[in-house]
Amino acid sequence: MPTFSFIFTSILIFFSGQLRAQDTPPENHHEVVVIGGGLMGSAAAWQLARDGKEVILLEKQDHEYSQGSSKGLTRIARSNNLARDLWSYLHNRSVRETATLVNFLGNQGYATSMSAVYRTTPVSYMGRLKVADAVITSSERQKVDYKIALTPEEGAAMFGVQLPEGVFLQREFNEHSGTMNPEGLISLLHKAIKLKGGTIVYNTSVSDIQRHGNHYLIASEDQHGSERRFTASQVVSAAGPHTGPLLSELAPYMDKLITPKRVFLAFLQISPEKYHQLDDHARSQLKRAYPVINSSAGTRQGSFYSMFEYSDADGNPVIKIGGHFQRSDINNLEDVWNQKLSVEEIRWSIENTGRYLRMQGVPVNDEDLQLVDDVSCVYSLTRSEVPLVSQLVAPSGEMDSNFVVMAGMSGVGAKGAMTYGRIAANLLHQDKSENDPGYLEAVEAVGFTRLKEDVDKLHISLEK
Repeated sequence: MPTFSFIFTSILIFFSGQLRAQDTPPENHHEVVVIGGGLMGSAAAWQLARDGKEVILLEKQDHEYSQGSSKGLTRIARSNNLARDLWSYLHNRSVRETATLVNFLGNQGYATSMSAVYRTTPVSYMGRLKVADAVITSSERQKVDYKIALTPEEGAAMFGVQLPEGVFLQREFNEHSGTMNPEGLISLLHKAIKLKGGTIVYNTSVSDIQRHGNHYLIASEDQHGSERRFTASQVVSAAGPHTGPLLSELAPYMDKLITPKRVFLAFLQISPEKYHQLDDHARSQLKRAYPVINSSAGTRQGSFYSMFEYSDADGNPVIKIGGHFQRSDINNLEDVWNQKLSVEEIRWSIENTGRYLRMQGVPVNDEDLQLVDDVSCVYSLTRSEVPLVSQLVAPSGEMDSNFVVMAGMSGVGAKGAMTYGRIAANLLHQDKSENDPGYLEAVEAVGFTRLKEDVDKLHISLEK
């Protein structure tokens, strides 16, 4: 009995000592650790560093991205959005935040411009006539410079296209609407983070996060398998589809709120022989046709987005096409990035591209389109398909004000990334000084109140 008492007392002394030590941050301590160096995490890290925070950004990949929704050279950037003014605000605010970033880098002696991120081109929208009135109303409200054709005759006269009956074509002409370059923006953000004194650690995968006293303990390993631990007073998690497993200790409910789904992208090109046969008018029509969001099929599965990814030395564009609702389940999250497109997915991509090009007056057949590349990537979805930028709900049901999660970005992340980063920084600062109605709506839509409602609605336990 005395032996047991001695051992038990020793254990208590050891753990009480550990707990007291945890109240004082260890040497390898950071003010803020941001997990994930894609668009969301990089935008948050920049805003925090810009505000004077000591920031370290952990990214599992190298400087060159081979995975993640931030991979690629183009995303559609647009002011108009039929569904909700929120998405219009997120884009327009992100344009302003990007201008601030570009100006900062310019003042630091780095030659860059908005064109490194945004390529201004007309954005085409196609849909069924039954929603045309709503599109016009939203365009006026969101201050969009646009033209719209509501009949086949108007389509031919305005745009030189062959509109099917019952389909409209709208084109938006706002500055910085067109496409944005995620990889280009990430590169600028990382440069700015470092100039502001922040640190970026690549090839570092975070495996576990736990709260210890008044700080967080973050376990990670590099590409060689060497373990490293970080501690932080505050954390931003922008881990995309890895959010659920990563937060299994702090927020086990996240695994039920965030669902990763595979989506695919096909990269097509008109065969060189056919492209050289196109006259100037056809090439001009081809150039004007993209980027596009086409909902004219009237179904979610039939809708697609498409844009030019780049052009070859002869000016023949590589056309990227995908669909927000071309989703499938994921068996292994680590393998999905290497999954090739199925025959059906390639056929869907070619048929939709061919049909659209012929509608634009570009005389190509499906057999003239060649697959030059394909990519599988991951959308992280919330049940409402509206993203989360929120403090965590602690096991007590209260707000953990020192931990912000950015998750569930789905297909609406890139256009608003810089705004999400500003929101995340303000949440950690507990800064409530912004009173812009668009900003307040965004915070309400993606923030803590919404997260708490989602957890309560699904009767999810806050305990593991």
